[in-house]
Amino acid sequence: MSTPAEPRHLELTVFGSFRASHSLAGFEIPHFHLWKVEAVFSAAWPLAGDRLIDLVFLQGTLDRIFLKVEGSDLNRVLPVSPTSENLTEWFWKRLKEELPDAPLAEVAVSLCDLSGKVSGRARLRG
Repeated sequence: MSTPAEPRHLELTVFGSFRASHSLAGFEIPHFHLWKVEAVFSAAWPLAGDRLIDLVFLQGTLDRIFLKVEGSDLNRVLPVSPTSENLTEWFWKRLKEELPDAPLAEVAVSLCDLSGKVSGRARLRG
């Protein structure tokens, strides 16, 4: 009988959402979505201290980034087509600007209708 392996890795995920419009070139008129964002931070276990990063601090950072897109037309905010895939990179870059030393491992963006029903998700991993 083998003994369970000791944990070696910790992931901390912060969640948030914002509402913004977009349209994709050639086949859509501008329309709103709820966009859900997940940012995952990871580190070896056990941690050097009592936490990987303060979760309240992470949430505040993500909320500040949301201020740049909340209620906006993403076609005017992003320098590329406002797809879920491109939004993952946009959020990744903003998080690294705000938290350059944080162990960011993944950013996911889910495309939802305004009631929150998810229709798809893009993930970008480091």
